[in-house]
Amino acid sequence: MRQRAHRPHGPAFLGRALSFEEVAENRHLGCGLYNICLLVAVRRGWPSFSCLPCSLWPQGRGLPCLAGPATVLPMPIANRQ
Repeated sequence: MRQRAHRPHGPAFLGRALSFEEVAENRHLGCGLYNICLLVAVRRGWPSFSCLPCSLWPQGRGLPCLAGPATVLPMPIANRQ
Protein backbone atom coordinates (compact mmCIF):
# COMPACT_ATOMS: atom_id res chain seq x y z
CA MET A 1 0.00 0.00 0.00
CA ARG A 2 1.33 3.45 -0.92
CA GLN A 3 1.88 6.05 1.76
CA ARG A 4 0.14 9.38 1.28
CA ALA A 5 2.22 12.54 1.35
CA HIS A 6 -0.77 14.50 2.65
CA ARG A 7 -3.67 13.94 5.01
CA PRO A 8 -6.82 12.77 3.21
CA HIS A 9 -10.25 14.37 3.38
CA GLY A 10 -12.93 12.26 4.97
CA PRO A 11 -13.67 10.01 7.93
CA ALA A 12 -11.34 7.48 9.57
CA PHE A 13 -12.62 4.09 10.76
CA LEU A 14 -13.07 3.53 14.50
CA GLY A 15 -13.79 0.00 15.71
CA ARG A 16 -15.87 1.08 18.69
CA ALA A 17 -18.66 3.55 19.38
CA LEU A 18 -17.66 6.90 20.86
CA SER A 19 -18.97 7.96 24.26
CA PHE A 20 -20.87 11.25 24.41
CA GLU A 21 -17.81 12.95 25.94
CA GLU A 22 -15.53 11.71 23.12
CA VAL A 23 -17.66 13.09 20.27
CA ALA A 24 -16.43 16.69 20.60
CA GLU A 25 -12.80 15.47 20.69
CA ASN A 26 -13.12 13.19 17.63
CA ARG A 27 -15.63 14.82 15.32
CA HIS A 28 -15.80 18.18 13.55
CA LEU A 29 -19.58 18.71 13.84
CA GLY A 30 -19.39 22.14 12.20
CA CYS A 31 -17.69 20.84 9.05
CA GLY A 32 -19.51 21.24 5.75
CA LEU A 33 -18.77 17.58 4.93
CA TYR A 34 -19.89 16.08 8.26
CA ASN A 35 -23.18 14.70 6.90
CA ILE A 36 -21.38 13.13 3.93
CA CYS A 37 -18.79 11.52 6.22
CA LEU A 38 -21.60 10.20 8.41
CA LEU A 39 -23.25 8.70 5.33
CA VAL A 40 -19.95 7.11 4.22
CA ALA A 41 -19.49 5.51 7.66
CA VAL A 42 -23.07 4.15 7.65
CA ARG A 43 -22.80 2.73 4.12
CA ARG A 44 -19.49 1.06 4.96
CA GLY A 45 -21.00 -0.46 8.12
CA TRP A 46 -18.51 1.20 10.48
CA PRO A 47 -19.36 1.19 14.21
CA SER A 48 -17.97 4.74 14.42
CA PHE A 49 -15.59 7.21 12.78
CA SER A 50 -13.22 10.02 13.66
CA CYS A 51 -12.49 13.32 11.93
CA LEU A 52 -9.02 13.70 13.50
CA PRO A 53 -6.97 12.38 10.53
CA CYS A 54 -8.93 14.53 8.05
CA SER A 55 -7.02 17.35 6.38
CA LEU A 56 -9.92 19.69 7.19
CA TRP A 57 -9.32 19.25 10.96
CA PRO A 58 -7.17 22.21 12.08
CA GLN A 59 -3.64 21.11 13.06
CA GLY A 60 -2.28 22.01 16.48
CA ARG A 61 -5.66 22.59 18.10
CA GLY A 62 -7.71 20.34 20.32
CA LEU A 63 -11.04 21.40 18.88
CA PRO A 64 -11.80 22.68 15.40
CA CYS A 65 -12.54 26.31 14.67
CA LEU A 66 -16.17 26.58 13.61
CA ALA A 67 -15.77 29.83 11.68
CA GLY A 68 -17.42 29.46 8.29
CA PRO A 69 -18.24 29.28 5.55
CA ALA A 70 -17.27 25.66 5.10
CA THR A 71 -15.50 24.46 1.99
CA VAL A 72 -17.44 21.63 0.35
CA LEU A 73 -15.31 19.06 -1.44
CA PRO A 74 -16.46 16.07 -3.52
CA MET A 75 -15.92 12.72 -1.82
CA PRO A 76 -16.53 9.33 -3.45
CA ILE A 77 -19.03 6.97 -1.90
CA ALA A 78 -18.44 3.22 -2.18
CA ASN A 79 -20.74 1.22 -4.46
CA ARG A 80 -22.25 4.31 -6.04
CA GLN A 81 -22.84 4.06 -9.76
